[in-house]
Amino acid sequence: MIGARQIAIALAPAMTAAGCMTGAQTFEQDLAYQRWRRCDTFATIVLQRIDTDGRVIVTGRETEQYKFLNCMAEQTLLQQKSKPGLVVPDPIVNLRPR
Repeated sequence: MIGARQIAIALAPAMTAAGCMTGAQTFEQDLAYQRWRRCDTFATIVLQRIDTDGRVIVTGRETEQYKFLNCMAEQTLLQQKSKPGLVVPDPIVNLRPR
């Protein structure tokens, strides 16, 4: 006979996966998306994903990498002015070949 605890343990991975697919974002992701929207002005920079800790990961070309990173740094400073103590992980630019 299967107990309630065994059923809960068996269903936990499926329930966790379903929770990840609900579209809910973390506070850090919301802020990261705001930064991304303000810096989404570079033709070669393409958003790959925003991690739950707020790290923005993009692909792009070296020609625009530093301008993009500067824009993201400026946006981070603006957010930190209104949210003291906010920790923002550095964005990652995966370079595409020319």
